[in-house]
Parts: sequence; structure tokens; C-alpha cells
Amino acid sequence: KLNCSCGCGSNKVSQSALDQLQKVRDEFGKAMVVRSGYRCEKHPSEAGKEKPGQHFNGVAFDIACNNGFDRLRLVEIARKHGAKGVGIAKTFVHLDWREGLPVMWTY
Repeated sequence: KLNCSCGCGSNKVSQSALDQLQKVRDEFGKAMVVRSGYRCEKHPSEAGKEKPGQHFNGVAFDIACNNGFDRLRLVEIARKHGAKGVGIAKTFVHLDWREGLPVMWTY
């Protein structure tokens, strides 16, 4: 699901971020389902934002993940491969390759 899910089908995912995600996937060694990739400015999750988010910037992915051990492992591998934004939810992990300082949050 790399394309915007608002219905427009846009896909402006950064090739560099996609390359890093592939490295994470290779090391993780399990199937990784991308629940959300690029989001255009009209996507409901982006439309209300004052400033475009990392999905709009093409450097963020939400990866389906339902157990704590896999979430921890995914975060460790992603950080090793340069992910600077990490958000942890019960059913997914947000990973992004933003500019600037690393940030981490929970949903």
C-alpha cells in the first residue's frame, strides 16, 4: 500500500526511504505489510495538518505488527538502518526517514 489511499492513487515515496525499508525487511526476515505509505495533501490524515507530515513527504511507512516482540525487533532494525521517526501502536509501527533529530512516540 505505497500509493495514497484517499482514492487519488498518488505515489511520491522517496526511493531512498524505500531502499532503507527494503533493508529493514531483508533483515527482519518476515513478511512486512505496509498499511500506509504516501499520503497526498487531500488524504484525511494530512488535510487537517498545519504542516505536511512525513507520509506526505514520502519518507514514512506504517507497518502492520501485532505482537510486542516483533514491534521491538522492527524498531531496533529500523533504527540501525537510519529510521529517525518511530511511532508505536497496538497494531502497527510507524517508521520514517525524516531529516533532523530522531523522535519516538506512542499512539
